[in-house]
Amino acid sequence: MRISGAGIDFQALFESAPGLFLVLLPDLKIVAVSDAYLEATMTRREKIMGRGLFEIFPDNPDDKTADGVSNLRSSLNTILKNKASHTMAVQKYDIRRPDGTFEERYWSPLNKPVLNAKKEVIYIIHRVEDVTDFVRLEKKGIEQARLARIEIREKSLYIKDNEERINRISDVLLMYTLRDFSQKIAVSEKGDELDAIAVGLNTLGEELESHIKQVEDSNNQLESVNNELEAFTYSVSHDLRAPLRAVNGYAQVLVEDYSSSLDSEGKRILENVRYNAAKMGTLIDELLAFSRLGRKELKKTNINMNELVEGVFITIDKTVPHKAEIRTGTLHTIMADYGLIHQVVFNLVSNAVKYTSKRPKPLVEISSEEKENEVVFVVKDNGAGFDMKYAHKLFGVFQRLHSNEEFEGTGVGLAIVQRVISKHGGRVWAEGVQGKGATFYFSLTKTK
Repeated sequence: MRISGAGIDFQALFESAPGLFLVLLPDLKIVAVSDAYLEATMTRREKIMGRGLFEIFPDNPDDKTADGVSNLRSSLNTILKNKASHTMAVQKYDIRRPDGTFEERYWSPLNKPVLNAKKEVIYIIHRVEDVTDFVRLEKKGIEQARLARIEIREKSLYIKDNEERINRISDVLLMYTLRDFSQKIAVSEKGDELDAIAVGLNTLGEELESHIKQVEDSNNQLESVNNELEAFTYSVSHDLRAPLRAVNGYAQVLVEDYSSSLDSEGKRILENVRYNAAKMGTLIDELLAFSRLGRKELKKTNINMNELVEGVFITIDKTVPHKAEIRTGTLHTIMADYGLIHQVVFNLVSNAVKYTSKRPKPLVEISSEEKENEVVFVVKDNGAGFDMKYAHKLFGVFQRLHSNEEFEGTGVGLAIVQRVISKHGGRVWAEGVQGKGATFYFSLTKTK
């Protein structure tokens, strides 16, 4: 029976409405249904009209946990009792296909009573939204998050494991450069490139230790061993870059792809991994630079030291934030390798700038003077200084008199200064007072 008024066919409007609506009598027989509801439930109007709701829409018999019928029945009984609308939680209520099988579906139902003048329920409007796609997407997201957590754990273990292995290799490599062969590196069962480096390092360490003992009384043979050790240091340092890049790469993947899945502790650990990997990269670069010096041939030219120092100032201003006042007088011209002396001056001045950074008025002074057959260059600062009883450690590889928390650094810069000046036949030394500044000297043969 069609209801109309003022020329409007309300039944046609209801059936064409875009929402999923079903109208029930109090005895739960179906009396009206929208086209959208029919399409969503794969039913036909003439097959369901006048029939009971749960006759048309039973539970899925293959799902032993199905509770759609009982939940909906409870909601409708609440409507009849309280004569008020009732919104249900999302329900799993599978729909029977035309071939008799069931399709998994999820719904968000709202049941609303229609009352007559006597406040009696004459109809129940059952409106639903099909949220199946949303629920499936949510389940997929939960599964992806679970898989992501597994992947994060695996990659975190990989990073942690390889970071520790690289640190062990680096520590032993450092000891070998100082001719301390007392430590050996444990080799895992993985058989990867880090294990190959460890085996090679252990073997070469044993060979070098034996060789050094045999030639310690022979300067020529000792020089050969030093060359071998430098080449070996360069080779291993270079080979360490690949696994270090892998550690950095995995850390970057975790930061970019899984940051939202990590808690604050996980993010803190990951930042530590990235910081240590970057620090390790810097150490390796410094070690490579130090090793190259042993093989580099000197190309001496006349050097205007005032022009060289001016170039160093420009480089420092561009790369090192500072507020230091840098003073320089007229400096002597020398015959030396320009690139290496530039590195020496840069290392000494940048060190001075760094260690004066906590002074209210940081000051760095550069000067030179002639003494007999040599020119002595002086870099003086009013910074942190040092205790003279530790002066013998200043120019050793990776030797530092200040903690990394006080002043960052690798402990290679002054070792490079010492090696460069030694290759030129000069001397390097330093004087300092703790808390009152330091003065570094290097001498070069006078230009004739």
